[in-house]
Amino acid sequence: MTGQVSPQRQNINTLAITLLGVLLAGALTYACAPINKQQEDKASDPLHLGEPAFHVSVREAFHEADDGTTWVFPTVLPLEALSFLNIQPTTRSSQGIVEHQEAADRRLTDLGGRRVGRSCTSECVSVSRYRVTLTGNRKQPVHIDSMRARIRAEQPAPSGTLLFIGPEGGGPVDVVYLDLDSPKKDALTVGEDGKPTGRVFTDVENRFAEEGEPLVFELVGATRRPVRYEWELVLEVTQDGRRETVVVDLGSGKPLHTVGWIEVPRYGIKYGRNPITYSIVESAQ
Repeated sequence: MTGQVSPQRQNINTLAITLLGVLLAGALTYACAPINKQQEDKASDPLHLGEPAFHVSVREAFHEADDGTTWVFPTVLPLEALSFLNIQPTTRSSQGIVEHQEAADRRLTDLGGRRVGRSCTSECVSVSRYRVTLTGNRKQPVHIDSMRARIRAEQPAPSGTLLFIGPEGGGPVDVVYLDLDSPKKDALTVGEDGKPTGRVFTDVENRFAEEGEPLVFELVGATRRPVRYEWELVLEVTQDGRRETVVVDLGSGKPLHTVGWIEVPRYGIKYGRNPITYSIVESAQ
């Protein structure tokens, strides 16, 4: 009959349309897969989530065998204020000694003190030391292009009281030296003798971190002036051709500190430990 489609023909047409739809859907899925993958990668990339190029961990470090135990205070303290330092630990266990020292450090801090360090080769210079761990936080390797200090504030070093207790004996990291008095304040390499070589660290050393890979540095911030610096470390880094700036401080915006305690012309009073009685006594200037 003219103008009518047989049931068999209708079934064939329906099947053809269904198959065509399946083929088109498959082709569309295949074509869009790379785009979807890119969108998923972009959504999970720390760069596009606004996260920094590195996870940063910073803690202050001291070399007991080199520095001894040295504190400076802005005011003149009477000897009695430090009498608690004459008390010996109640236990000789490692944990007991550490807890005893931590308690003493808290009391010295409460008195307004700040612990300081030094670096001695042919001469001694005032320094602070910080152990910095930078862990890569990008899909592509992050390369450190430059590293330098940036001064936030400068003020006279404390000159009230000096407490100096000399050294009593006692995985690889990159040691970088930052002369905070210099104009550029670039991070410099350090020789086997502990002296800065004058060579910019990033000019002679190649450092980069994959995602999750840590880089560990010991920062030595030095000054030959009787000042107290507040500063931060500024890194210029690149990742897949993209430049970023990473600022390293103690966290929550708290600056790093370096005190030029050696260069203070004269303290109001100076204390040390008597090596025989082990008690704190007044020392000669």
